[in-house]
Amino acid sequence: MVLAVTSETAFLTIKGLPNLVRVRKFLAEYFASKSVIVVAPKPLAREVQIILGESDKPDTFLTCQILDSHALAKSLEKLLLNFEAVFIHDASRPWVSQNQFDTVLDAMSSDVDAVRPAMAFTETLKVLSSQSKILGTLDRFKVLRISTPELIRISAIDLHESDSGWFLPLRKGANVLHVESEPQSVRINSEADRDLLEFY
Repeated sequence: MVLAVTSETAFLTIKGLPNLVRVRKFLAEYFASKSVIVVAPKPLAREVQIILGESDKPDTFLTCQILDSHALAKSLEKLLLNFEAVFIHDASRPWVSQNQFDTVLDAMSSDVDAVRPAMAFTETLKVLSSQSKILGTLDRFKVLRISTPELIRISAIDLHESDSGWFLPLRKGANVLHVESEPQSVRINSEADRDLLEFY
């Protein structure tokens, strides 16, 4: 299990608890017998260690360019040797439910290499120029709002492939599956997002 600290929004507090701590506690309960690897970019590492040091230290803590799928894969390479698959969850998604994890886990079968939640867009999506001029409208049926956790089979990871759009680079031809994402598992990208979820 990998807990990914992708931005400072992992430190925002909801109902007195930082998002990072809330997710860490959830994972400790859901994966009672599994180790949790916490990964963060170097600029956020000290804050992560301080926050978790006051609550629940991770089994393993790594720093890397976490939004670079190849850098993350290289950092995790040796730690994942004895596992069949890896869960990766974003610490900026504090309200993920056990049901969301169960849905992802249940969807993983022998012919599936990677699973993650996704939600259809209902909004109108406009393409803007650098001067904020509307250039066109995207077909919302060709776009998904991606969520986590991602469950990836270790055998599907390929460091020689280009970025697959997942947390880890997937081999060419990998069979991926998207399951329905729960509305409350949205990512917190700002204090305004946090304020909305405060009422959840």
